[in-house]
Amino acid sequence: MKTIGYTHGRFQPFHSGHLSILLYILDNYDELWVGISNPLRRLPQNIDSYDQDLKKSILVGRSDAKNIFTFLEREQMIRESLKDEGVDLSRVKIYPHFGYYEEDNWADFLPPKELTTIVLHCKDVHHDKKFVYYKKNGWKTEAIPLLREGYSGTKFHKEYPGGNWQNLVPAGTKRVLDSLKN
Repeated sequence: MKTIGYTHGRFQPFHSGHLSILLYILDNYDELWVGISNPLRRLPQNIDSYDQDLKKSILVGRSDAKNIFTFLEREQMIRESLKDEGVDLSRVKIYPHFGYYEEDNWADFLPPKELTTIVLHCKDVHHDKKFVYYKKNGWKTEAIPLLREGYSGTKFHKEYPGGNWQNLVPAGTKRVLDSLKN
């Protein structure tokens, strides 16, 4: 039976730390499914009903300053970067990812539960809550450690576009970003 590793992130932009996670999944699972979070920039209609930590995370994560690249631009960054690594792209599927708190949308883009392990790097309370939710709803999960130090969207945003951001992203992402300047 084939196995699917599913991960998701904002990928604003897709940086070298993200690439290491995707390559890890490809080394350990038959297929990689990637969910691009915040495919829409609008806020959930019922955001005021969420707890303060989740509401704050959503407001920051969906702010214009944190979402400078479209869903399609981020998808292209991922595909180009994986292609550069020699990945057989027939093993990769990329979909929109809606938050676990938006299950009506989220469930439409998930791979089959019986074949899938949700693989995430847990870096904060928000990510811990995701694992609790996924496990409670019958998903297999795998928490992985930070695989490459020194890469983050925050670092990138401090440098982009005029600073030294090129060393933070794979060549595929750099090509996509360079093409956006034209």
